[in-house]
Amino acid sequence: MKNNISFDSTLSKFGIGLFETIKIENKPIDFNLHMNRLYNSVSNLNIKVNIDRKSLEKEVLTYIKDNDIKNKALRVTLFDEGYNISIRDIVYNDKMYEDGLKLTISPIKRGNSILYRHKTTNYFENIYTKEYANTNGFNDAIFLSMDNKILECSMCNIFFIKDSKLYTPSEELPILNGIMKKRIEDICVELNIEVIKKEIHLEEINDFEFSFVTNSLMGAMKVKFIENKKYNDENVLFTKIIDKLS
Repeated sequence: MKNNISFDSTLSKFGIGLFETIKIENKPIDFNLHMNRLYNSVSNLNIKVNIDRKSLEKEVLTYIKDNDIKNKALRVTLFDEGYNISIRDIVYNDKMYEDGLKLTISPIKRGNSILYRHKTTNYFENIYTKEYANTNGFNDAIFLSMDNKILECSMCNIFFIKDSKLYTPSEELPILNGIMKKRIEDICVELNIEVIKKEIHLEEINDFEFSFVTNSLMGAMKVKFIENKKYNDENVLFTKIIDKLS
């Protein structure tokens, strides 16, 4: 595992690299899906790395076992000179799930770049947006396209509910289609809940009854506000999805 990066590394010079954040309970959750995404991005973005998937998987699992990692977030970063594994606490707590999140709109608008569909280490837009939200009294912020379509938050995907149907931004948009998002969609198929993937314009947020966001660490968490729009505290569909996700 590489802890020192030279200034010749493309990670140092250009921010070129990939990462995955994996929830560790008694074992890594959705490990295969995370590794699929990581090495699909290696291929699709033609990033030069010096460790193959099988070897990296072995290193990560050995690290978890040797350090007895439980109930933590593990980040694996992959770049031209090697890889790094780091551990941090999971910040989501019971109060956040009970209260719900407050979202604002990011000051950054996105064009249609292939990079947004991959989890790259060039994460400044996301960090800037998260800090902007926190500074202004919100938990996170939503990226919009240049023509005001809802995309995603800085750290999670977003869903809406109306008339017993689930809505989420189309996969054709410049978003990272998260692993937890896919799990939610699979659960909806199992529960016979209709999922509509479409272009959702900013003004449409007032039309929905309920909203929630997802990522691999939080699972799914309800949204209380987007700006001044207040959503319902509870929703039958959401409860069914959460029960299945648990």
